[in-house]
Amino acid sequence: MTLPATLEFGAEEEALRHEIRSWLAANEPGPMSSDYLERSRQLTEWQRRLHGAGFLGLSWPSAYGGKDMSIAADAVLAEELARSGMPEIINRLALFTWAPPVLIFGTDEQKKRYLPPMLDASEIWCQGFSEPAAGSDLAAVRTKAVIDGDEFVISGQKTWTSRAPLSKWNGMLVRTDPSEKRHRGLTMVIVDMESPGITLQPLLQVTHEPDFSDVFFDEVRAPISNVLGEIGEGWQVAMKTMSFERGLYVLERQIRLRRNLDRLAIRVGDGSEPALSMIGRLYGIFEVLEAQVYRSLASQAAGTQQPGDTSVDRLLLSEAEQGLYSAAYDLLGPEVAFGESDWADNLLDSRGVSIYSGTSQIQRNIIADRLLQLPRGPR
Repeated sequence: MTLPATLEFGAEEEALRHEIRSWLAANEPGPMSSDYLERSRQLTEWQRRLHGAGFLGLSWPSAYGGKDMSIAADAVLAEELARSGMPEIINRLALFTWAPPVLIFGTDEQKKRYLPPMLDASEIWCQGFSEPAAGSDLAAVRTKAVIDGDEFVISGQKTWTSRAPLSKWNGMLVRTDPSEKRHRGLTMVIVDMESPGITLQPLLQVTHEPDFSDVFFDEVRAPISNVLGEIGEGWQVAMKTMSFERGLYVLERQIRLRRNLDRLAIRVGDGSEPALSMIGRLYGIFEVLEAQVYRSLASQAAGTQQPGDTSVDRLLLSEAEQGLYSAAYDLLGPEVAFGESDWADNLLDSRGVSIYSGTSQIQRNIIADRLLQLPRGPR
């Protein structure tokens, strides 16, 4: 079987592209607030407008609010939002990351309950994977869930949880069998963030925004019917979930970053040979990243995606983003980089991209082990 080398867009997707472009041109949302909570409110309203126009969940089954289109349709929306400079989708973690595993592993009742409210951002989702002692080493999860009748009783801590204060649901990886080690004995459970026993502690970023939180669980109860997949099979669900979190997000992100690279190239103009070489190298990285993400989306659409494939996307994205803003600092100088808020914020934000969603070191290990099948070194 010959696999598609890249994602293909047919007449239906191109007609959709024209429709989205026309709608975006007539529906400019205006500037986003610098205040985190107000901006979150604006972004929620923006997603509701996109949903009202019929542009979200395009590849989902119509039974759950979708349009029965291909993933290429979702890619068209991601492309057009990014190329137009329009705001991001606030509930993208739900739409890009959690909706696919709910569709794959969820019961019909779960699909009907969880999917439609994702679309209009009436229920925002977060992700409970990382822990203080289990960041990149996800298999070391310690948060425990004990069965009590038809419920789990959950105790532990999750950290670096994005948008936790805004979220209704948390897709959590918990340990349900303490006698098992590492990947075994884990379960994926959907937890209501309004449940008694949950305490949030915002973690201020270097940009002074509380987008991350520590989340503490003190005997929090969640029905066993909220298990995604089967009890004890959480690792398989987690790996599938992580494969989806990189596809459409990386597509949209690399386009937004390339817009800033274009800005930087204009600012540099007819610069020195080292400066132009730096800009040229960055364009090369972005060309490779673009080709890779379309290849990944094609394999996702064909159902041929292999474990570890998207680690390449994640690694390239980290290198592209950090390289871009480091170059901006070097080429524009600290007075410009720290005097213009968007360059400064982006420079500071970019420091963390090689850590979250698995460090660059972990991504290299996955690529070596699962894709290249290189022999493991001595332990």
